[in-house]
Amino acid sequence: MVFSANMDAPLFHSNCSRLRHFVRKVGCSNTRCNVVAYRHIVFYVWQGRFAFPLTCHGLQRYISTEVETRRSSHVEEDTATKLIRNVGMIAHIDAGKTTTTERMLYFAHRTYHIGEVDRGNTVTDYLPEERERGISIVSAAACLSWNQHTIHLVDTPGHVDFTMEVERCLAVLDGAVTILDGTKGVQAQTRTVWHQADRYNLPRLVFVNKLDRENADFQLSLSSLCSQLASTVRYVPIHWPVSVQSLAKPGENPSPDRKEAKSARRSAGTHFMGLIDLVTMKFLDWSQCTSPDALPQTSDLLHKLHHSGPVSTSNFSSEFMQTVLDARIRLLAELAEVDEELADHFLAVDHPEHLMPSELIQSALKRATHRGQIIPVLVGSSRQNIGIQPLLDAIVDYLPNPTNHKAPAPVQRLIHQVWSMYSHSRPPTGFDLPVADSAQPPVLLVFKVCFDPHRGPLSLVRIYSGSVKKGSLLTNWSLNRTVPITEKVLGVFQMTGDQRESVDCATTGSIVALAGLESTHSGDLLGPVRRTSTSNKDSSIDQNSSEEEDHDVWISSLPELNKCEPVVYAALEPGSLSAVRPLEYALACMQREDPSFTARLDAETGQWIVGGMGDLHLEVILSRLQREYKVDVRNGPLLIAYKECPLVRSKQQQQQTIRTPAFQGYGRVTGSVDGSEKVAFAIVSVEASEYPKPQIHFDRSWLGHVEQTGKNEIGSPHGRLQHNIREVCLSTLEMAGPLMRSPVVNVDLRLHRVACESLSRLPQSIADVDVSQLPTLTRLPSSNSALASFITLLRSAVAAAVTDGVRKIPEWRIMEPMMSVELRVPTHSDNQSDSLSRFLGDLSARRAEILAVDSADSADPSTSTSEACHVIQALAPLSELVGYSATARSISSGRAEVHMKLAEYRPVSQEYQAQLLNRLQWRAPVD
Repeated sequence: MVFSANMDAPLFHSNCSRLRHFVRKVGCSNTRCNVVAYRHIVFYVWQGRFAFPLTCHGLQRYISTEVETRRSSHVEEDTATKLIRNVGMIAHIDAGKTTTTERMLYFAHRTYHIGEVDRGNTVTDYLPEERERGISIVSAAACLSWNQHTIHLVDTPGHVDFTMEVERCLAVLDGAVTILDGTKGVQAQTRTVWHQADRYNLPRLVFVNKLDRENADFQLSLSSLCSQLASTVRYVPIHWPVSVQSLAKPGENPSPDRKEAKSARRSAGTHFMGLIDLVTMKFLDWSQCTSPDALPQTSDLLHKLHHSGPVSTSNFSSEFMQTVLDARIRLLAELAEVDEELADHFLAVDHPEHLMPSELIQSALKRATHRGQIIPVLVGSSRQNIGIQPLLDAIVDYLPNPTNHKAPAPVQRLIHQVWSMYSHSRPPTGFDLPVADSAQPPVLLVFKVCFDPHRGPLSLVRIYSGSVKKGSLLTNWSLNRTVPITEKVLGVFQMTGDQRESVDCATTGSIVALAGLESTHSGDLLGPVRRTSTSNKDSSIDQNSSEEEDHDVWISSLPELNKCEPVVYAALEPGSLSAVRPLEYALACMQREDPSFTARLDAETGQWIVGGMGDLHLEVILSRLQREYKVDVRNGPLLIAYKECPLVRSKQQQQQTIRTPAFQGYGRVTGSVDGSEKVAFAIVSVEASEYPKPQIHFDRSWLGHVEQTGKNEIGSPHGRLQHNIREVCLSTLEMAGPLMRSPVVNVDLRLHRVACESLSRLPQSIADVDVSQLPTLTRLPSSNSALASFITLLRSAVAAAVTDGVRKIPEWRIMEPMMSVELRVPTHSDNQSDSLSRFLGDLSARRAEILAVDSADSADPSTSTSEACHVIQALAPLSELVGYSATARSISSGRAEVHMKLAEYRPVSQEYQAQLLNRLQWRAPVD
């Protein structure tokens, strides 16, 4: 209803046609809205939560970010895409990612309370396990509006066990915000996530958090960036922290000596009050803010912007202001080295720190950030609500929109293929950016699958081309499908944590959740419904063409999303017979949601062997099985992910190295294809290799010139078969170890021949058939069902050949995972040497190799901490580090920090291998 100013008489009903037209115009789905008037201003109340002022006579809305981002129907597609920012929050654990995200959501009016990690009421940490432990375990997406821009924010975990969560998210983002703990600087996991972002060439901002702490040190954090993340990129502060010590005190010397200045810098954290924006030279003061809703006081430090004039120093000491001006000069100098346009202005004026226009600086900084030449450094304290609004401004101003950042290579390839199929033309040369046109066919990348036991799966996708709405049909174009799968989208949702909001349509550049995709996994590429090929030209391929040059329209999944090797295992078994089916269902759902988690059934013991990236990872999995899926399950002891490799004994004769010979394996499998009995044959040779990752090779004559009869939705039979054989070779090696049935590494496989004959045509028994004399495969079944059965039969034959070849290698060695351990022990005034020796002795007892022991004080930027400490670098077997974090905390009375990550796999000694096999009571199977 619309009321007059006295709120007693209605002016017109909210269901009138004019108002309904306005509601449709701004893109809101709720037409039964409330509109009230007060003092000649009409307020439109949307969903009972947001009030936006409108003019009475014309019902033209006042500027409102919440409505502006939903008015996409009246904004050009390209312009709407340019108003999107896809940003991830990455950092070491406990640096303040979730706290910062909660403040962003609150200040953007997306939430109405500030969630606190300590209280367990945050939006993005919604799992009970996250709220109990106070850490992020799964990544969470949120959408907010700021300055007429839509920001898709992804809060990622900081613990090393959940690094794959970060990897999957970074693949679909256009930028990232790296958060540093202002008391510690760059930490171990900071380096890990930083290098992950490097792989995707993501422009970044650095936000130095927790500057309100007593031992916070901005200069030390900045130094740790330059020393520990050294590269060609330049770390340039665009904010400068302001503390109470920065103010000029009446009657006191405004220029304290160096000792007093250093003391003030160390204690600045307890009196952190605001920041100075070095781009605009504005001082933002939060010292008078008594509530989160209070805005900071803003004052210009230049009398007239962009004109000559003395800097206002009435509030600050002269030494502090000189430091700020020096920082601005460094900012301009760094920009001038990478931006020619700004360099001309920089060299043309005598005092650029006074005269350089802020708009020019901002434009140059934006260009340099997009190119990856400059990384702006911002400051703040999320817990005290300081610096959040400037951080949001920087995301909008400096990070790229979807049209300014390259898509991953598989996505680019799919866009090229779809363009040529549906537009009958190739994209222009160098085309590698999203197509901001809803008329184009949709191209999407699935980077995460969230599974709710009550609602079913939700697939989080990034839209690179076209648009998606409820009822859209999408085909999975990934190569891991034997036959194409087309599914209907049952709903499009905007996610905020675990809360979802239905939207009518999602366009290019958006990150949304799709319901109804029952067969989609992380890393899959989705596109329009596949058109069937009608020409024989598309159904055959020259066997001499390479895999990269074939014309297969199927696209490989993004490899980074599926690349994960568990390092620890545990055994699970159902508590009762009735819990078997629920456990199978729950494990299948969790594997789909988390590709770094694996589960397989051991037929001999009846137990499920689950694998993860660490002990915490498996603890969370077990907790979710019991809490979310209500499964009665018992877990066994933690197991280590060992691997097996052949023992290479090379001989040197007359300057030639004679290596271990290759062993040929034969596979013969009988099965039914299209109603007739067929026998598939395969010959595979297995040879020891110096490369850890197994290499798969194909002889030029492994397959004949394949012809395919009938119409089929598979474009290239040669490429399709080659992909399936490569896949089955790798999957077979995962359990082919002859000693412990562990994954096999350091081997080369070569496929020599595959053949398939009718059982009735073979004159003798299958075991006596000479496979080398059989004709090569030249024809494939015509129907999709027969083709699927045929490929399955060939896969079984190849798997049997690989297993046979591996077992023929005589000598094997077990390889164990080695962890890189970084131990930071704060120094004490008493018993320093005794404490350090206890750690060194404990590590030596765990078969650790001590790499380095450094004693660093707080002035050393390489320490990344404001407290003096000993830094121990070691390499130790994972089997000896179970429970080591608790031991280290016990020795140091809770002050030590332990960071571990997988470094490599090493062969164990022959004596330890015998002990290990005896302890596990495992014997190699006898043929």
